[in-house]
Amino acid sequence: MPELGLRPRSATELVDAAFQVYRRAPLQFMVALAVVYVPWLVLRLALDINIDPTTIPPASTFIIIAVGGVAIYAVAGGVITAIARDVYLDLPVNVPEAFRTVATRLVTLILVSVVTVGLMSIGAVLFLLPALYVVARFAAVRQVVVLEDAGTGRALSRSSALSSGLKMHILGTLLLTALLLFAVNIGAALLINLIPSRVIINVLSTALSIVVGPVFGITETVLYYDLRIRREGFDVEYLVGREAPPPTDSANVAL
Repeated sequence: MPELGLRPRSATELVDAAFQVYRRAPLQFMVALAVVYVPWLVLRLALDINIDPTTIPPASTFIIIAVGGVAIYAVAGGVITAIARDVYLDLPVNVPEAFRTVATRLVTLILVSVVTVGLMSIGAVLFLLPALYVVARFAAVRQVVVLEDAGTGRALSRSSALSSGLKMHILGTLLLTALLLFAVNIGAALLINLIPSRVIINVLSTALSIVVGPVFGITETVLYYDLRIRREGFDVEYLVGREAPPPTDSANVAL
């Protein structure tokens, strides 16, 4: 994978690398998100949950939406991270294994998601800049949980350490990705919302999320490795590990 070789990248290069990763396994990424999003869509349609965004849901429905949203966010982000790691490092892609990995870390993923969203909300209420600081500081927290099997406290501190001195680089990368996705989503939403049926609108919106959704998680994962390359020399460490020859029989006998 010469064009996806491990090296430090600028924000634009990271976004380009994320799209390259997506193009290498689009079906796997979309299938993974469909497994997460379609059951949630069916549940919402069956229970008439948040189908019409112009209406204010009752408290019980709001709780379902909040809890389900956090769980969906955690699972989807975790699975995309696992698949992106495999594609980026030229490993075999295994969607069921990605779900099994996320299942073992689901509680931690939910906890770190709640903590980071809570901190961002507090920062946004105070000023915009503290919220952006939280985004940059904890940008790699989901990747640390999934790829390093870290607990909640360890994931937060590890992401903080990786982001040290690189927060503007992180924000630039995430902002560029967000702007690209925003443009795509706005264009699609303008067309989708011309349809009078709320059910069809929700189905098409879910389909759009399945197709476009992987990009941000892939970018976060590529960015995570970029931070490790810059701070820890991960590129050298990984290449040395892959190129190290296995022990020979004679070496085993000598031991």
